[in-house]
Amino acid sequence: MSESEFENLPVEELLEHKLWKARQLGYSQLKEIAEKSISDELITQLVNNPQRLLKIVTDSNVAAQEMGISALTTILKQSRPETVSRTRDTVVPGLVEKGLTSSKASSRSEATEALLLYVELDSGKEVIELMLPSLSAKSPKQVTATVKAINDIYSAFGCPTMDPKLIINSIPKLFEHSDKNVRGEASGLSVTIRSYIGDSFDQTIFPKIKPIQQKDLKALFEEIKSGAKPSRMTYSQKSANLAENDEDVQMTEESVIESTGEAKAVFNAYDFEDPVDVLSQLPTDLSTRLRESVWKERVEVLEEISGFFKAPKIQDEDYSYFISLMVGCLRDVNLQVVTLACGILLDLAKGLKANFHKYSSTLVSPLLERTKERKKTVLGALIEVLDTCFKYSSFHDIVDPTVEYMVHISPHVKVESMQYLVRCLKETKVLPTNDEIERMMASAIKLLQDSQVTVRNAASEVIGTLMKLIGSEKSRKYLDRVDKRHVKKVQQICQSAVVKTGPTREGFTVVEQVTSINDKIPNLAQRGVGSNTSENENTTAAPSTSRSSGSSIPSKRAATSPLKENVANHKNTLTSKPLKASNVSNYGISAQQLQELELLKAEKFVWLEEKKVLLSDLEEVKSNNDSLLKNVVSLNGKLDDYHEKFTTMSMTLKSKDTQIFRLRSDLETCQIRYSQLQQKNKVLSGQLELSNDKNTAVESINKVPEDSNDINRRISILSIGSSTGEAKETEKIPVLRNNVSIYNFDDADDGWKRATAVTNDLKAKIQRMKARTRVLDPVDD
Repeated sequence: MSESEFENLPVEELLEHKLWKARQLGYSQLKEIAEKSISDELITQLVNNPQRLLKIVTDSNVAAQEMGISALTTILKQSRPETVSRTRDTVVPGLVEKGLTSSKASSRSEATEALLLYVELDSGKEVIELMLPSLSAKSPKQVTATVKAINDIYSAFGCPTMDPKLIINSIPKLFEHSDKNVRGEASGLSVTIRSYIGDSFDQTIFPKIKPIQQKDLKALFEEIKSGAKPSRMTYSQKSANLAENDEDVQMTEESVIESTGEAKAVFNAYDFEDPVDVLSQLPTDLSTRLRESVWKERVEVLEEISGFFKAPKIQDEDYSYFISLMVGCLRDVNLQVVTLACGILLDLAKGLKANFHKYSSTLVSPLLERTKERKKTVLGALIEVLDTCFKYSSFHDIVDPTVEYMVHISPHVKVESMQYLVRCLKETKVLPTNDEIERMMASAIKLLQDSQVTVRNAASEVIGTLMKLIGSEKSRKYLDRVDKRHVKKVQQICQSAVVKTGPTREGFTVVEQVTSINDKIPNLAQRGVGSNTSENENTTAAPSTSRSSGSSIPSKRAATSPLKENVANHKNTLTSKPLKASNVSNYGISAQQLQELELLKAEKFVWLEEKKVLLSDLEEVKSNNDSLLKNVVSLNGKLDDYHEKFTTMSMTLKSKDTQIFRLRSDLETCQIRYSQLQQKNKVLSGQLELSNDKNTAVESINKVPEDSNDINRRISILSIGSSTGEAKETEKIPVLRNNVSIYNFDDADDGWKRATAVTNDLKAKIQRMKARTRVLDPVDD
């Protein structure tokens, strides 16, 4: 199809034509329509169908795409914000992916302008969020183009308008990219953002990039000119300026510079960090482990959880229970546990910042109680946490517990409490109330009579600093109550003290507030509540009108007063006229005003009576407070005594437990020894019985020869031998006896062996004797 054939086609058909030249022509005609009327039906259809606009800006042909992006830019310039927001989510990703990476410079420029228009007319936050996914693209060209476009957006609108937190966490990843062009564009973006947020950028980014990259950035930052200014305004900023400046409609882009410059100071490195959920990381058995009797286990669990609180920003949750656990650790007898608890509380305060104020009043009392420790490292940790509690809270939150511990029984606690109070008085930007001043002064003046020099010096410093804070007029009545010996020192401290607020500044603040209130209520004097304004006006006008108008308003007597000429008349008038009528005639007060005056007097009388009652109640409350304070002091003393007794009893109990343990050990040893002895006794008893049995056997063996002699005698009686034979037999008997006596052993150990041998010998002899007997029997026959 030739060019002449599709020139006459409708625009809608040209936009969908398969030839790129036809589509290019359709985009050109669409641009002309948008310039003439943004409310055209075709443009309305395109806006209501963002996919068609996306197809236009992502045309496959480079020339047609250039014209399509230009047409989109024209439509955006002529549209209103509510119209632009319909197409943002669909069109912006296409512009970033296809428009910013186009091979034609004009297309890239038009795509960047379209993105700037989306930010100007809609919302910069949503546009940046739609661009962030392209920073993770695989193509370095895509990443480079996206970073450059983001840099253009921040340069045009500035960080007060564009939140730097949207992109600042992505910058370290860009510096880690392998492509040098990406790193170069990241450096340019860093320079732009740093020109608005200052050193906060260094604190956030430098710890996350390489030292060589830090060095390069520092060199670039030195070239930054102070006071970076945005070059464009958003639609909402323009509308706000037009509303505030109805008389001067023609605004310039420089009208937003002052407001954006002031917003510079609000940026902080803390704001750019993501909050960390710490509570979910704590062990579930934390409370149980913190109550372990072995101090090493308590130290171990505190060291374990301390790393969780090192996060630069901690998520704001309810830490009340955790704070109660840390208060218990502050009261621990082990100093290492106390030091670790202080470190955790300090990190928690830095992570929560202003959100930490709700826990300050809970922590001040146990922290001051523990300042009686003399070890410098522990005391330094406690003081640091105390100062942090005041930093993230107010003076009113810490004054009550501090005044309470100023009268503590321990002199060291008194001194540390007063030094802490002095530091807070010097740093506070809010004046204490009259009741707080009275309580602080009363306690400090009383402590001037303390026997400890350090306590008296600290009390003098409290009084002097507080006098500097409240001013000489209010402090005069307190100075009169100070002993003359200490007045000079207190005055010197008052003169040298440096505070951040004072009565003069507070007075200016009050005057400004009253002035602003009077400006807001201009008709306050017309309500009839009082007559001060009208009286002042009459008094001012009196010198000029009294002579000419014959007014009855009295005025100062001039040098030529005619009063002396009418002295008698004045006297007669004074006595002849009623007093009330005279007042009315002389001062010009109407009956209604007089009635109002009487009502005001009655109300004043009622107020005075109420004031007396309130003052008496106040005195009663003060006396009750004094008695309660005395009771508190006495109770604190008793509590300390109980603590000491408890400590002594605990030590005694531990020593008794040790003794019981040792006695139990000795008892077990004795029982073991006793059982051993019993076993040995049994063995010896067995051996003794065995030896007795052996002795019995030996005795039985010793009786055997006698039996043998009986046999021999019977044999000799029966035998019919010759006398010689008888003599031989009789001679053998003592020999046998002698032989038997040889086997009579006394040794119990060899008894059995010897008995066996003797038995065998006896058996042998008996056998021989029986044999002889059998031999002799035939001879007798």
